[in-house]
Amino acid sequence: MEAASNMDTESGAQGGSADSSGFEVTAERLEQLMKSMEVLLSDVEQLRNHCSHQATELVRAAVDLRQQQDELKESYAELSREMQQIMDSVDDLFSTKSAFEAKEKQSQKLNRQL
Repeated sequence: MEAASNMDTESGAQGGSADSSGFEVTAERLEQLMKSMEVLLSDVEQLRNHCSHQATELVRAAVDLRQQQDELKESYAELSREMQQIMDSVDDLFSTKSAFEAKEKQSQKLNRQL
């Protein structure tokens, strides 16, 4: 209580209109707070827009990467088929070479016998 009466005494010493100056300070603080909130809301909106833009870009990049992945899988499958065909051809060539060498040996053997 003594503190309250000291405040009343101090308020009275300042010029008599303690209530109006208190309201002015409160109004100024509220105005500053409102301005700060407006700035914060503006910053939040900018961040939201920025994040939304980045999210859109990330989705687009993910779609592109999936498409590239599908294309690479398809290319890999095609290259694997081609490689298998090449390997089969090489095997056929070795078989043909072996058969040819065997026929050549047989031919030389027959020539010696004649």
